[in-house]
Amino acid sequence: DLATRASYPDWVVEELRAVTGDAVEDVLAAGNRAAAMTLRPNPRVTTPESLSAEIVDAGATVERGRLVPEAVIVRGAGDPAALPSVVEGRATPQDQASQAVVAVLAPAPGERILDVAAAPGGKATALAERVGDAGQVVAGDVDAGRLRLVGAAAARLRLANLGLVRCDGRRLPVAEALAPFDAVLVDAPCSGLGVLRRRPEARWRTRPDAVPGLAALQRDLLREAATAVRPGGRLVYSVCTLTAAETVGVAEWAVEVLDGFAPEPRPPAPWRPHGPGALLLPNAADTDGMFVLSLRRRAVA
Repeated sequence: DLATRASYPDWVVEELRAVTGDAVEDVLAAGNRAAAMTLRPNPRVTTPESLSAEIVDAGATVERGRLVPEAVIVRGAGDPAALPSVVEGRATPQDQASQAVVAVLAPAPGERILDVAAAPGGKATALAERVGDAGQVVAGDVDAGRLRLVGAAAARLRLANLGLVRCDGRRLPVAEALAPFDAVLVDAPCSGLGVLRRRPEARWRTRPDAVPGLAALQRDLLREAATAVRPGGRLVYSVCTLTAAETVGVAEWAVEVLDGFAPEPRPPAPWRPHGPGALLLPNAADTDGMFVLSLRRRAVA
């Protein structure tokens, strides 16, 4: 059967079939292909063109992203952590799907943004790069050890505008200094079925009975995050998974329950409409699988 041929648990195949339909075999095949190294240029100090030239000069090959044109896909460069461009803060390893979530949130120079579950810091640092020195990003996480990873990434990129707060996203600090924000990102813990090409063992480690609990956590994080958004501000929810409960299920709940919030337009193809949000299948642009929902809080009349 398909599960045996593709080397996936039966429940994962059935979950993905229910969500992706006729694309299920392509989605499963994408999860079995090793991911190429993808870099996010730091716009404060370089350009995609300059970064590409630097890497080619060192003997590797590059191409530009299909989903995120600024992304630089690298082959033949070895350990990404040892690349001079990464060590010296000109680039950060980050899949195009994660870079695209930041593009959906669309941070503007000077904005204040909260990343509720920020570790290990890929999206938080991308946001801080975009808001500039006049802006501020607050990165929260419940795990002190993982929050230190965010701090290390900020130090490598010299992002003085990124602050760290250890907190449970279900009970955000209510101090005046921490709210409200122009935008809040909830990149929530999830079952991870969109990143199986990078973490293939997760297909066997994740259990189907874990999904309802994860969806409940995601709803709790969103409910609390909504309280930190200023009138007229944005709330973005993302997960690197494809289960119905964690994607369209949470999104439909959010639209119904979060008073004063309305869905924003979905990102264009290769994203595909999925309830009030959008789904990116891993075979669509050779990226991780991702779901995103963007909501805007009603401005005060």
